[in-house]
Amino acid sequence: MPHKTPLTYHFKGTHLWFDMAVLALLFIAAAYFPLLKIVPLIASLELFSFFCFHLLARNSRFPLQGFLGGFISSTAVFLQTLNSPQYAAIGDHRLIITLLCALCAMLLECLFIIFFLAEGLPLIHYLPFISQLLFFAGAIVYLQLGKEEAIASAEGDDRGLNMELLNDHPIIWKNVAKLSVLIFLIIFAMHYIGSELGLSRGISTFFISLFEAHAILASVMTEWSLKSQTIPVMELFFIILLGNTLSKCYLVLNGNNLQCKTFFVALMASALVVSVVLTVIAKLIF
Repeated sequence: MPHKTPLTYHFKGTHLWFDMAVLALLFIAAAYFPLLKIVPLIASLELFSFFCFHLLARNSRFPLQGFLGGFISSTAVFLQTLNSPQYAAIGDHRLIITLLCALCAMLLECLFIIFFLAEGLPLIHYLPFISQLLFFAGAIVYLQLGKEEAIASAEGDDRGLNMELLNDHPIIWKNVAKLSVLIFLIIFAMHYIGSELGLSRGISTFFISLFEAHAILASVMTEWSLKSQTIPVMELFFIILLGNTLSKCYLVLNGNNLQCKTFFVALMASALVVSVVLTVIAKLIF
């Protein structure tokens, strides 16, 4: 997948340094206004994805593009790869690896969100996301080593296929603004649902997690940091993971390009069970 411009061009230009300077100012502003923490967080993820795009993806194919796209929206990656006709000939082996890579990127982003927005949160709260990340990473390694022995599928040529989510620019401020506004709206919606409609935070979290796990996790952690850490975040973490599992399974079952649907749904369900069991065991031990 060729880049539009080499990385050295960006360092020689002013746009990269301008974006990094604005990002530094946003971090300073967030130190005085905690509610704004989510803005530099999203911008940092955009910048991280940009450098991954240049440093890792020059000679890569479809799965790595799925990983980079997963930082922006794993749901969008699922919708594209499972339904777009241009990906129909890729084959189940590469499609499943691509979807798993997008999930790994999503989980890495979730860990970064928790680390950035949480102060003093015990390490056990990271375990649900770490356990799923390791499970999916192990599945990718198994499929890579097993090749077609793991999934019998005719393989197509994925050269030249590009995720529409990728963009060769350091920080796309339009995307930062859109996602930041979305998260602020979710925070307001959760507050309204809880105070005006009488529904619990868990129910509202579950419904929103069916559409976008990143945004709801960021809103939960933002609200947690602003409310003296009184929100039961561990319970909400599992609700978010449950909603993400159900939504991704639904997309897989209704997609046109993947044939081994039962196999992928079993992977998703197993990852959720593993994360619950390991967290419960860890809480009993520690």
